[in-house]
Amino acid sequence: MRRATAALLALVLFVGATRVLVGQQDDPSEIFLKAYLSAQQGEKLEHENRFKTALAKYRFAGSLIAQLRRSHADWQPAIVEYRGRKISEGILRIQERITRQNQLSASANPLTEIAPAPPESEGWSEPGPEVVAVQPDEASSEASRDAASKEATKKLRGKVDQLQAALDKARKSEGQARDELVKAQESLRAAQASQENSAREEQQLRSEIAHLKDAIAAADEARVAAEKQRDDTQAKFAEANEHITALEHQRDEALAQLRVVQGSEQGVQLLLAEKDDLRQKLANAEENVRDLGESDPVNAKIFAEMNEQVAQLQEQLSESQKRNDYLAARAAELAVQLDEAGTELQ
Repeated sequence: MRRATAALLALVLFVGATRVLVGQQDDPSEIFLKAYLSAQQGEKLEHENRFKTALAKYRFAGSLIAQLRRSHADWQPAIVEYRGRKISEGILRIQERITRQNQLSASANPLTEIAPAPPESEGWSEPGPEVVAVQPDEASSEASRDAASKEATKKLRGKVDQLQAALDKARKSEGQARDELVKAQESLRAAQASQENSAREEQQLRSEIAHLKDAIAAADEARVAAEKQRDDTQAKFAEANEHITALEHQRDEALAQLRVVQGSEQGVQLLLAEKDDLRQKLANAEENVRDLGESDPVNAKIFAEMNEQVAQLQEQLSESQKRNDYLAARAAELAVQLDEAGTELQ
């Protein structure tokens, strides 16, 4: 009996020390796990109609959720909100059932729980209801006290084993959740990297678009300059055509005048012949004048007429000479113009 009592006391002290150590932790996942397991215990106790103990479990779970909201408001807010709502619903539901039970059995005394309340676990359990040890009855025998102590120790160990299994399962679930969180964080980092790459690609595309716009503007300027140069060239070409047309016209006129001059060569020859004839007549007239001067003065009238004819012949000869000189100079000038026009047309 003493050994069983000592083992039970050591287990209680171990669980209490574990609770103190766990209470010092501030890991949000551990706090949430404690709240979840406490709520699961409360739900199990509710199914066993142990409403007061279940209510204590639910309230403890609610206090953990409240603590998690205060100290870690940004940790999984949707999950925390859902679990807090379920715990609140459980508390209200148990309170209603306790109220109905009290109304139905107002005169009945509440049943005393013989077995101690199971602890949460070695790492997360909260102070549960005190273990109600079986008080030794002075009339009971030492054998019955030893049997009750062993039975309580056996039940307690069974509960501890169950809770340890639940804790291991919860820790496994937590590990899986942590792995999923790591994967989600990696996916987030990959998405952020992809977003950064997209931003760089967008910036590169914007730069290329700007370069293309500059190239288009430069091409437009080059096109405008080329069009202006083309217009200037066309204007110069038109001017050159006009100049060529004028030169061709001048050439045609010079050719026509040259033909006229060449056609008038016969007239020049006639004028030369006429000039020679006039010179001969002038010589004959002068000789006749000399002969008349030596003859009788009766022929004075005839002498005067012949002098007049000589003067006329001299005037005609001078005019013929001037005309011949003009035609020769004009023919030379037209020949030069014709040569220049031919050179420019080439």
